[in-house]
Amino acid sequence: MESLLKLLPMMLRLAGDNEEVREQAVFAAWRITTGEQLASACRPFRLYRRQLVIATLDATWKRQMEAMSGEIIFRLNSLLGSPMVTFIEFRIDRAHVLAGRGERSAGFDFHHTGEIESELQPAADRIKDEDLREIFLRAAAKYLERSEG
Repeated sequence: MESLLKLLPMMLRLAGDNEEVREQAVFAAWRITTGEQLASACRPFRLYRRQLVIATLDATWKRQMEAMSGEIIFRLNSLLGSPMVTFIEFRIDRAHVLAGRGERSAGFDFHHTGEIESELQPAADRIKDEDLREIFLRAAAKYLERSEG
């Protein structure tokens, strides 16, 4: 999985100014950076102009995460290879966090199935975390869709 993480900055460069790909990459980096326990209590909601909005379960989690935000921003940007996040806003949104726990491989349509099956699926299969695997494939699919036109 270490080699896949090294591909993330390159994918971002290749995607250019694609906000959807940047958002998915930041969401994937969030999960890696925060670990399973924090990821289950705080879930990315949106990335807008380098400001990451994170939903938290309650006020206690919100306060704890705000205290850690500088370190998290540093770790996210280090993993992504560029300053993708300059500020994190934490909001209490229990429903959004809990909804994320139930999402497991909801499925999505690929138009570039040949490229994904031959080149990306073997790499994705090495990602043990199901959520991270899906985020990786979604980001790649969005990039392929954008580069088609």
